[in-house]
Amino acid sequence: MKLGKKINLVLVSVVVVVLTVAFWIIVNIEGNNLKSQVTHDADTVTGIFRTEIERMFKQIHNQEVYLQSAIDQMSKAQGVRYINVNGLDGKYIAATDNTLVGQKVKDAKTALLVGRTKQERTFVEIKTDEGTFYEMERFIPIFLDANDPQSKVINVIEVEVVTRTKSATDVSDAEKLLQVIAAGVEQNARAIILTYTEDVEALQQITSSVENFNFFNDFVVFDSKIDIIANTGNEVTEFSDDPIEYKQLREDVLAGKVPIGEVERIHEGKEVIMRVMPISTRDEKTGVVSNIGLLEVHILKNAYLSTVNELKIRMLGVGALVTAVLVAVLAVILEREVVGPIRRYSVIARKVADGDLTQKVESTSQDEIGQFGEVFNSMVANLRELDRLKSDFISVAAHQLRTPLSGVKWVLKLLLDGDLGAINDDQNGMLKRGYETNEKMIQLVNDLLNVSRIENDKFGYKFEKNDFMKLLETLRENIELPSREHNIDVRFENHAGDLPEFFFDPEKLLIALQNLVDNAIKYTLPGGSVTLVVSHRGGSVELKVSDTGVGIPSADLPKLFSKFFRAANVIHLQTDGSGLGLFIVKNIIIRHGGQIWVDSKEAEGTTFTVVIPILTELPEEKAETIRGKEENPRENMQEVQGNF
Repeated sequence: MKLGKKINLVLVSVVVVVLTVAFWIIVNIEGNNLKSQVTHDADTVTGIFRTEIERMFKQIHNQEVYLQSAIDQMSKAQGVRYINVNGLDGKYIAATDNTLVGQKVKDAKTALLVGRTKQERTFVEIKTDEGTFYEMERFIPIFLDANDPQSKVINVIEVEVVTRTKSATDVSDAEKLLQVIAAGVEQNARAIILTYTEDVEALQQITSSVENFNFFNDFVVFDSKIDIIANTGNEVTEFSDDPIEYKQLREDVLAGKVPIGEVERIHEGKEVIMRVMPISTRDEKTGVVSNIGLLEVHILKNAYLSTVNELKIRMLGVGALVTAVLVAVLAVILEREVVGPIRRYSVIARKVADGDLTQKVESTSQDEIGQFGEVFNSMVANLRELDRLKSDFISVAAHQLRTPLSGVKWVLKLLLDGDLGAINDDQNGMLKRGYETNEKMIQLVNDLLNVSRIENDKFGYKFEKNDFMKLLETLRENIELPSREHNIDVRFENHAGDLPEFFFDPEKLLIALQNLVDNAIKYTLPGGSVTLVVSHRGGSVELKVSDTGVGIPSADLPKLFSKFFRAANVIHLQTDGSGLGLFIVKNIIIRHGGQIWVDSKEAEGTTFTVVIPILTELPEEKAETIRGKEENPRENMQEVQGNF
């Protein structure tokens, strides 16, 4: 039996029982229930439409943000004075000066040139002689159809650039810059207008459709300026003369001072419940929620008052005991048929969201809940396949890149060493930069290959008895030159004394420790310090790598050991980096049976702690590889302190 039929059967059974045992005492209870039902139905309809409206607003908002971001980036180009985009209504939808966005063109000359551009349907350019350079201002039309110059002009791009000199070359460069800017802005600006037009039509359809519900009087959508975009009956000036208290309520909701505004009022001679709700959007990067519009609904009080009055005449009440029994029966049925399965599915879905793609829903029913389980299992299977394909792609791409990069390195090395002839200082400098860049690319390829091997359990560990202090000495030699180049004071502190030789893979462990120290040097400003402290803790060796660098935001700590993740505050400090290093480090440490965690404060510094067990004998079952446990000795050895 389908889930809908089950619910309908339950509801019919409840209605039959209630009607059979009804008493006059239930009048007041039913009256309140009816009021709640009407308001709940109104809330349900409003919620459905609000979700769709927020999606439309967010779609437009995201496009505006993307366009503004593009303009901000292009405005930084040398020679660019400003870039503005004028919309259909004469308002700026994006501008170098963000304060102009949403404002109408106030400058009479600019307004005249915008109008001229729309009328002549071609760009208008003004070149002003400023003595030693030209100031070039261009107004560029954007057509509704990019392939039809006869279509409607929907936007005008205003761009002003300056030439370095009056030379023909500099003027030509400025012309090219204007063309590049126009090409970069045109498509985004057109998309905003088209989307806005379509969404406004859809919003008007939504506001008009509520007339089919007998509990709504008005359904109104406002923009961020509290101007009506759509309204029941298409009356865009309906609330222009509204009393000040209602206008203030809308402003308070839009400003976030009031989550949802509600007040009873008389509008158009009818008693209504006026509810004002924000239309919000969440920034994907920062998580900040901002209000970008309002949704206002007027619920007719008469929709339930007349029915309540009729109900009071026909009924007196129902038995409290019967009501309690019905509620209990309904709760048990819903728990067994709906809530329970959904709860179990939620637990499994949460595990999948955490990265466990081995989960599977065990479903026995044939209703919608059971069908959902089948679809969910299929989705997880697709995710597993996608993850496998991604790993295969990374492996293949990395292998294909490695050979040509090695060839480039070989040729550059021959040139730098003078094996192919003498080179001057300028050539030597350029070749060195090319060699260093090629080395970074090789390191990225190696990281990709290492990740692929780790994920496919083919990293090739070779555990042998080795001297850990010799490994640290090699590490010291490797970082001596980079630390001097970055003016970083690197200190080693041996608190462990003499350590016995124990089993570890020196090549892999050096990769891990080298990565930690390289990061410490890279993200510490010149004049700072990096300290390595080795200690003997029971049956383990502990290495702390501390720096006085930029630190890591606390919000980024849980994600730091994830693939391709880089903390937000270091991306601007160091533009290069794959975000794979710490993922590789963590896997190497765990394979050695160790733990790794981090302590960090932004702008103060970071300390990575690595703990490796001292295994003087390698267990037979771990002869090929040692798998560690993600534990944190600070919390009863149960979990890793930081995963970033």
